[in-house]
Amino acid sequence: MSVVGNLHERFLQSGKIILKGLLLTFICISVIYTTFGISGCKNVDKVSDSLIFSYNEDATLATLDPAFIKSQSEIWVAQQLYNGLIELDSALKPKPALAYRWELSPNNCVYKFFIRSDAYFHPAQGKPVRVTAHDVVFSFSRIANPSTASPSSWIFSGKIPEDLSEAFKALSDTVFQLTIKNPDPTMMSLLGTVYCSVVPKEMASSIPDFGHHPVGSGPFYLKYWEEDVKLVLRKNPHYFEKINGQQLPYLEAVNVDFIKNKQTAFMHFVAGRYDFFNGVEGSFKDELLTRDGNLNTKYKGKFNALRKPFLNTEYLGFWLGDSLNDKPNPLTNVHLRRALSLAVDRASLIRYLRNGLGTPGNNGFVPPVLLGRNIPGLAYSQSAAIQELQLAGYPQGKGLEALSLTTTADYLDMAVFLKKAWADIGVNVNIDVQTGGMLRQMRNKGKLGIFRGSWIADVPDAENYLACFYTRNFSPNGPNYTHFTHSEVDKAYERSFMDTGINRLKTMAFADSVLIHQAPALVLYYDQSLRLIQKRVKGLGNDATNRLLLKYVKKSNHE
Repeated sequence: MSVVGNLHERFLQSGKIILKGLLLTFICISVIYTTFGISGCKNVDKVSDSLIFSYNEDATLATLDPAFIKSQSEIWVAQQLYNGLIELDSALKPKPALAYRWELSPNNCVYKFFIRSDAYFHPAQGKPVRVTAHDVVFSFSRIANPSTASPSSWIFSGKIPEDLSEAFKALSDTVFQLTIKNPDPTMMSLLGTVYCSVVPKEMASSIPDFGHHPVGSGPFYLKYWEEDVKLVLRKNPHYFEKINGQQLPYLEAVNVDFIKNKQTAFMHFVAGRYDFFNGVEGSFKDELLTRDGNLNTKYKGKFNALRKPFLNTEYLGFWLGDSLNDKPNPLTNVHLRRALSLAVDRASLIRYLRNGLGTPGNNGFVPPVLLGRNIPGLAYSQSAAIQELQLAGYPQGKGLEALSLTTTADYLDMAVFLKKAWADIGVNVNIDVQTGGMLRQMRNKGKLGIFRGSWIADVPDAENYLACFYTRNFSPNGPNYTHFTHSEVDKAYERSFMDTGINRLKTMAFADSVLIHQAPALVLYYDQSLRLIQKRVKGLGNDATNRLLLKYVKKSNHE
């Protein structure tokens, strides 16, 4: 076993022993809780447990307004509350939702959507309000309007006429028209993302804090929300979707707890309190998984494990502004960034910190599967890293002040791994642990030199990843959190909307190769998702974007 492996084994061994003891104790306590009927998942208006789907969310929800949501945790809840004009099927292809059909003009620039007559918003005063084309105009306009400062504005940025009244039109109550300047092969898929959800014009514009009092047309509505404690959704009795004549959703309620400690939440799942658990983390991954990512023998047969390729690039972003916290920013030096990237042994990271879940990020920022090719990246080479550090003017790290890597607690083991890798080439790095919300806030303000990040594809297209480095998408109004700017990347990104077929893939591959050379981000790995699902749960699948679609879920009273 490598030195890294030995260090990692010693680091986790004592934690595994403690976890096993805690797990047995916790299961006993949970049985007592369930016996006396005070389990959190049963406290939803006395609804039968077989009709309630319960899970834990360790991240804070900042908002449930689709114009402002950013994180997967927010997206998961929003997917239950809202509908868009269209939605994406399991293969991430567009299918009808609020619009039962659509037409595209011969020049592929004008879309007409025909809205169904039986779609209603959640009743605010006991009376449902029908969804109209005017609500669609309002919803899209607030995303595209710069004054809104929506982080989703990139969806329409540069693609629509500057006059929003020309871009978005209600031709009648039931016909909505979208006009774009040039053909865009990703537009239909983007309209199927949760960011393009339709909200009620009158309520969204009049409710003071719509993000905490959301109203949509989705399969569930918000019943209760105490921040960082509990959130409860209830079945929407006016929901339009049916399968074989039966109205969706099958469930009566969704219960979300907010336990911040993933180890504790995992114990709850093993004890049967939660219906599914997403992912693993350092404190219990060796308890759960073998080195190759399979369930350990003791858990086989107790619950189902669903492992899928996941269009998520885990990375470290480098802030590229001229100054960093009122000091000259050394990270503007491309050779320093390349040195930091070359120093990381991603294969060992995947094996010892991820138990085989994921693929080493030895190519570009775009997952290779989306480009149909592997672009050679900055793969691990300590000697090459040392050479780049010399080219940067910091031989063996001399003259370079300590850098700072900001991460969250659940990625601390990875930060320690990176700190050692960089120390081996002479670069000293301090680790700064923040909450997810604080990390995002500081990142958007350019206060973090090196920050951990992840980019989950909204649609299965390379353009979605290149958007993170497009100049017009500078944060806080877009996903370019590094503030990287490069004319060749900008041109290639814009050209990708006009190219088709193999030429389009070549254009995006070229942009990704520039990103590899310029290294505004250090790609750690291309992810795989792992869902642990109780055997009593049926109909909960997964796809390449790790969506949580609960309208199709059923539960049985027994496994």
